[in-house]
Amino acid sequence: MMMISPLLLLAVIILFSSSSAIAATSRSSSTHPMIAFSTIRSSSSSSAAKRIIDNTFIHRRGSSTYSSEILRASTKSFSAMSSLSNDINSPSQTQQLATRLIRGSNNNNNNNPSLNPPFKTCIAIAGGGSAASSAIASTSGASSILLESIVTYDRRSFAEFVTNCNQRDVVLDRDSNDDIDMGDNNNPSQFSFCSTQAAILLSQSALSRSIQLSPRLQDRALYCVGVGCASALVGNTESSSNGRISTAFIALSTLRMGTTVWEVKLENSEETKSTDKRSRGEEETVVSNLVLASMIQYREELEQDENDSMIKAILDKDGDELTVQSYKVTGSNGRSSTQDCSPAAGARQIIQGDANIVSILPVLQNIKNDDSSSQSFQMETALADGENPFPNDVIIVPGSYNPPHHGHVGLANAAVAALRRMRRTEEKDCNEISSSSKMLRSRYSSLESMSTSSSSSSALKNLWDTVDKHEYDPTVLFEMSVTNADKPPLDPSEVERRVSFFPTLSEMPKDWGVILTNAPLFSQKTSLLDEVCSSSPFSNRKMTFVLGTDTFVRIINPKYYNNSVENMINALVQMKEKGVHFIVGGRLEQTESGSKKFINGEGEVKSLPGHVQEIFTLLTEDEFRLDVSSTEIRKQMEEQK
Repeated sequence: MMMISPLLLLAVIILFSSSSAIAATSRSSSTHPMIAFSTIRSSSSSSAAKRIIDNTFIHRRGSSTYSSEILRASTKSFSAMSSLSNDINSPSQTQQLATRLIRGSNNNNNNNPSLNPPFKTCIAIAGGGSAASSAIASTSGASSILLESIVTYDRRSFAEFVTNCNQRDVVLDRDSNDDIDMGDNNNPSQFSFCSTQAAILLSQSALSRSIQLSPRLQDRALYCVGVGCASALVGNTESSSNGRISTAFIALSTLRMGTTVWEVKLENSEETKSTDKRSRGEEETVVSNLVLASMIQYREELEQDENDSMIKAILDKDGDELTVQSYKVTGSNGRSSTQDCSPAAGARQIIQGDANIVSILPVLQNIKNDDSSSQSFQMETALADGENPFPNDVIIVPGSYNPPHHGHVGLANAAVAALRRMRRTEEKDCNEISSSSKMLRSRYSSLESMSTSSSSSSALKNLWDTVDKHEYDPTVLFEMSVTNADKPPLDPSEVERRVSFFPTLSEMPKDWGVILTNAPLFSQKTSLLDEVCSSSPFSNRKMTFVLGTDTFVRIINPKYYNNSVENMINALVQMKEKGVHFIVGGRLEQTESGSKKFINGEGEVKSLPGHVQEIFTLLTEDEFRLDVSSTEIRKQMEEQK
C-alpha cells in the first residue's frame, strides 16, 4: 500500500482551501440582481447625474485638498516613514499603522498620546479591509477610539446595515461635471456593492452608529467618525488574467467635514509577471493599511507630503492608483478647511435667516512649538438646525452672557446634579414597574424581537442596569438669542466677544456648548428646540431650562399672558406636553428690615395647580445661591480699563 507523505497531504489541503476562498471571493464581488435602487434622473440645471436612493439625492463636489489627484506608486525607492515597517504591506506594518492611529505619531505629539484629538469611530467593511479593525482591536488603547466594527460580507447584511443604521439623509454634493461612480454603467439602475456609492452608504451608516453610541454632544459633533470600505479583490487568480481589476473604495465621514472617498486600483494587469502579482491575502493587507492610513490622515491632519509618503509606502507596485475626492453633506454645515467657522460667522447665519439654531463648541487646538506641544480650546461654529446631534434630555441655560461668569457655571453645575438625581429616581421607578420585558423593549426598540420569557427579561434588565451604571452627565447648552424683540440684533463681533469668555471659565460642565438662536421669547425657544431635542428614555422630558428667580417669576406672571391666569396655566401645560422642565436657582434678597433672605420662588410655585407644579424643580440654598451679577462684573471690568 502506497504511503502518502504528510507534507504532500498538507500541501493538497492548503491548495484546496485557497481555491475555495478565491471562489467565494469571486462570487461575493459580483453585483446582486435583486437589490436595485431607483434610476438616474437627469437635471437640466446641472450636467452631473443625480440618483435617488430611497428618495435621497446624491451628487458630488470637488475636493479642497486632493481634487482628482492621482498618486501613482513607483518601484523606485521611497523614503518610507520611520513609523512604518521596512517590510512593505506586511502584517507588522498593519499593526504599526494601528498603533500610530491610537497613540499618534512621535513626530506630531512628541510621544504624548494625550495630545491626540479625541476620535470615536465605527467601521463598516464590505469585502476586503477587515484586518484594519482586527489590528486596532489587538492594540492597547483600542477602546479609546473604536466603538464598533462590522463586516457586512453578505449582500443582505449590507442592505440591512445601511438601511437600519443610517439615521441621516445621504445628500452629497461635489462641484464637478463628472458623475459619481454608481457601479454598472451598462445598467444604471443596478446597485454595485463595490463603488463610491456603496462606500458612502457604509461610512454614513457607520457615522450614524458612532453618534448613536456616543452620549456626549462634543463627541457627536466634533469627534465621531464613520469609516466604510467596499472592495472587490481578485488577487493572482484566473479572474485577474480575464481583465478584472482589484478595486476598493474607502470613505470617511464626519458631521462637520463631510465625506472623503479614496478610490483604489491595485496593479494586476496581464503584463505583470505572475510571480510579481499580489495574492488575495496581500491585497487584503494593502486595503486594510489604506483604511488605517485614511483615519491617520484625518486624525493627525497630515501635510500632503507626509500623507503622500505614507500612501506610497503602501501602494508599492508600479500601476497602483489612488484617487481622492471630497464630498459634503448638503444641508449640513459641512465645510472646507477655508470656510469661516468663527462664532461671528454663526451669528451672521442667524441674522441673515440662514439658520434658527447654530451650535458653537470648544474645539481642541494643538499648539506646536520647537521642542514642545500644548493644547487650548477655541470656540468654533459647528452645526446648524437639525444637523445638531443633541443628546436626549438636555439642559438649556438661557442668558445674554455679557459676560458669562462663574455664577452661570455654578447654576449650570447645580442643575446637572439636580437632573442626575431626577434621572436616577425615574430609572428606579421605571425598573420597579417593568416586571416583564415590555418596558425594556419599549426603551430599546432593537430588543422587540427578543423572547419575552422571564429569564430573557431578567438578563436584559441586568445587562442595561450594568450599562447604565456608567452614568453620563447631561449636556449643558448655554443659549444666547442673537435677535431681540425690541432691539436690533447683536453685532456678530459682540457675539464672538461674549462667546470667547466661555473657555476661560473654570469648572465648566463635562459636556457643554453654546447655541445661538433667533428666539428671544420663551415660547419661541421651546418651539424651536422641540424640533431638535429628544426625550429621556424614562420620561417625556426633552429639555430642562435653568433660570434665576427673577426670570422664573416673569414666566408665571399673568401680566405676560394678557393678564389672564387661565392663559398662563394653558401656556405652561403646553410646555409640559412638549417635554419642558424648569430648574430654578435662588438668590439673596434684602428685606425691609435690612436683613437678607434667600428666595427661590417656592411660594409662587405653591400657588400653581398640582399638575403644573411638576414641571418646576427649585434648588435649595445649600444646592445653589447666586451672589454675583453680570452688571457688577461689567462695572468691575470698566473700572479695570
